[in-house]
Amino acid sequence: MPRRIFVKIFFGFVILVVIFSATVYFFAKPVLLFIAQKELHKIFKESSVQGIKVTLDFAEFQNIKIREKMFDVNIKKARVYYDLRSILNKEINKAEAIDVDLNFYKDDIKIKARASLQLDMPTKSIDYMKLNISSCKTNLFEIEGLILSASQGQDTGEFYIKGINYNNLKVADVMGKSELKGKSLCIKPLLISFLGGNVKGEFNITLDQDIDYNLSLDTQGMEIKRFVDDMKLNEKFNMTGRLGGAFYLSGKGQDIKDIKGDFNTDAPGGVLIIKDKTFLENVAKQSNQPLDIIVESFRNYNYNNGMIKLFMESGNIGLDLELDGSSGKRSLAVILHDFNKGKERQ
Repeated sequence: MPRRIFVKIFFGFVILVVIFSATVYFFAKPVLLFIAQKELHKIFKESSVQGIKVTLDFAEFQNIKIREKMFDVNIKKARVYYDLRSILNKEINKAEAIDVDLNFYKDDIKIKARASLQLDMPTKSIDYMKLNISSCKTNLFEIEGLILSASQGQDTGEFYIKGINYNNLKVADVMGKSELKGKSLCIKPLLISFLGGNVKGEFNITLDQDIDYNLSLDTQGMEIKRFVDDMKLNEKFNMTGRLGGAFYLSGKGQDIKDIKGDFNTDAPGGVLIIKDKTFLENVAKQSNQPLDIIVESFRNYNYNNGMIKLFMESGNIGLDLELDGSSGKRSLAVILHDFNKGKERQ
């Protein structure tokens, strides 16, 4: 008899749980959807949520549309993950956005992308991310065809960029392995096709509001003439030969904080021709030599080896050249104002 009572109580409890779950599922969904719409409207006036799905582990909001002055976003699915402990503590374990279409347009910045990612809310870090940027344009650079996949603590992610235009410099076929480390994204090794040479290095960027980044590269066989042509410096000077060495760049957001480079020319050297008359006049004054001698010494200077230092000074790129050839040594200092004007440094 007690067993029958226990069975009845058990089945009665199961029926109550089923009825309660069904009630929550059918009646709580509209309430939650209404609350979600209301809270989203507080942040974005032009926004909507078309559907909701509730499970024991997560709540899923479907087909979210957001329209603002600078961007519009379509999110296929947004999930909020929880458990009993997080509910009692009024916290969220993880948040996930699946198939996010983004169009961003502010001033001179235009971005069109698709992404998926999951955030770990307690640590404020990204568990995984998938990113496909079809186009990204700013006043400083343009990126074409960026693909990125990365997961926390796993170095098996993929990274590829079809092309980058930075002012007049062009970079193609950038590829590497990517990994999320805490709040940072690391791409290592990073392989780049640049100025006809082989480039290998590492790129790190923080995925927060500061967006601090640094780039370290080791280079071999870069063509100097291609750099002169891309930077449109032909009217001021011509130079042939190949470079190898180390390059470092760091920045924050759109601002570049530092640039360093130490390069050596590969054998058998090359030819340097200085055309800029103002530059030659300044060299003549500094060296206390007649202008015609200075003009002649840089008319068709053949060098065997040399060293080139790259640096950043007051927002401009500087080049210090030390060349050695059969007709003697030559020292030059050049500043590329605003990265594309190529004026000389005094």
